[in-house]
Amino acid sequence: MSGGKLSPRQKMINMMYLVLIALLALNVSKEIIKAFNLMENSLNTSTKNLEAKNDLTLKAIVSEAADKPDAQAAAQFAKKAKAISDKFIKNIEDVKADLEANSEGRMEGPEHMLVKGGVAELTMGDNMEVHSNYFLLEKKPTRRDGKPYAFNPSKMRGDAVKDLINNTRIDLLKVLDEAMKNPYLGGKDDAGYTKNLLNKAASDLTKKTSLIAEDQKNTDGKTTEWVSMYLEHSPLAGVFALLSKYENDARALESEITAKLAESVNASKIKFDKTMAVISTPSSAVLQGQVYEADLILAAYDSKSDLKMTAGGSAVEVKDGVGKYKVTGGTPGEFNYKVQIAVPKPGGGTELKEAEGKYTVFPSIAAISADELNVFYVGLDNPISVAVAGVDPSKVRVAASAGNLVMVGKGKYQVRIPVRQGNECNIAVQAQIGDRFIPMGNKRFRIRNVPKPVFRVGAIALDKPVPLSSLKIQSRANAVLENFVYEGVKFTIQGFKFIGIGRTGPKQVVCNGPSMAPAQSILTNMRSGEFIMFTDIRAVGPGGQVVYLENAATTIQ
Repeated sequence: MSGGKLSPRQKMINMMYLVLIALLALNVSKEIIKAFNLMENSLNTSTKNLEAKNDLTLKAIVSEAADKPDAQAAAQFAKKAKAISDKFIKNIEDVKADLEANSEGRMEGPEHMLVKGGVAELTMGDNMEVHSNYFLLEKKPTRRDGKPYAFNPSKMRGDAVKDLINNTRIDLLKVLDEAMKNPYLGGKDDAGYTKNLLNKAASDLTKKTSLIAEDQKNTDGKTTEWVSMYLEHSPLAGVFALLSKYENDARALESEITAKLAESVNASKIKFDKTMAVISTPSSAVLQGQVYEADLILAAYDSKSDLKMTAGGSAVEVKDGVGKYKVTGGTPGEFNYKVQIAVPKPGGGTELKEAEGKYTVFPSIAAISADELNVFYVGLDNPISVAVAGVDPSKVRVAASAGNLVMVGKGKYQVRIPVRQGNECNIAVQAQIGDRFIPMGNKRFRIRNVPKPVFRVGAIALDKPVPLSSLKIQSRANAVLENFVYEGVKFTIQGFKFIGIGRTGPKQVVCNGPSMAPAQSILTNMRSGEFIMFTDIRAVGPGGQVVYLENAATTIQ
């Protein structure tokens, strides 16, 4: 039952069998017989799964063999290993059939079918004689049903089964030896890589395989024969479980050999089954005036692979072949991290693929700025800009404590205060971080009325004497905002009173609207040195706001 360093699976199977044998010695027979049947079913299922796995691996090798001589050779050796296992299992199944025929077969009824879809309990599962006689006392070239055995029992049947197990192991391991000598595998020009791969596999499998039947030495130095220990002094149910175990061992050894043959021709290499667009950039933070640069890559990857990835020294969760690196920004500044991906090599082992990344942590502060001054004017659309470093504008909330705020573009807003009800307006900013909004800052703006415009006759200011000829050609009066921060803000004259004081005394006229026509009748008769005045000047500004302008007067030059 031993064979050097065993895999955990084989250790478990062997241990289960030995425990059941030990419990049997305590006369816990009924429960142990059922346990042997459960073990037999479990081993049969495992053997079928291994066979399916081996078939897939063989198909992978064959798919590489179209124009590759090494893959063609590997496929032939894999098929040979399968044929050896198939023959062994056929022989063991013949022995099982013979034992069933000699022991009233298996029980009927659902209560004896302990595993759905498996084999029922043996009718004489606790019998200790039928198989003892069969293995130790009989030597016949044919089965009890008259059909020939697939192997020639030249010895007692028990010794023949022992030889069958050991010879099958030798034949399977010999497949690797032959592959090493093949010019397309062990002899190919790859600096001895494939030969070393197969040689190491043969050495390791020789030590760890459980497909071995050998006599055991007791602590007192006496030898206990394998046939006596496992085929004579076990109940019939235990013998069936043991035979199923060796079938499983054969498939397991075939599986190891087939996998190594696949490795030798890269049939077990990573298969890329998906693609994705990748944007690789040194940094996603760009200052004004800097150039943003990124590499655009179509990346192929294996969505079914279980790659091991680390970033910054910590393991990264891998889902569908894609690693997701997440880190919470702490202290503001630029941070670098190294990425390592362990990529399986066709010849076994892994190769580390490394890359470097970096990210920038900005302080959680919103930049709020008026596009002109830190003043909001009543009745005007006051533009402001809002930005939160590292946050998309669509995930930023902005609120004003007075007036109405309207978004007019990414990070661009207008604040309109129709009526002055205070001296300040507070702009508050929140940003969506994860699934919640976090305050990012606020800023206060002064609220001011739009300054009064000054009166003009056409474009003429009345702050000094004006030639009469210049006044006569002006068709309208205007209200002008001098040096105002916002361009395009206009006031329109609604009306005024014109007074002319000349040699014949004062004369006045009321002008409705901006037209100077009513005043021209008085100006026509005036001379140099006489005085003119504009009073009760009304103008309407943005939002329909009506203001009264300062009176204007001058002397005619």
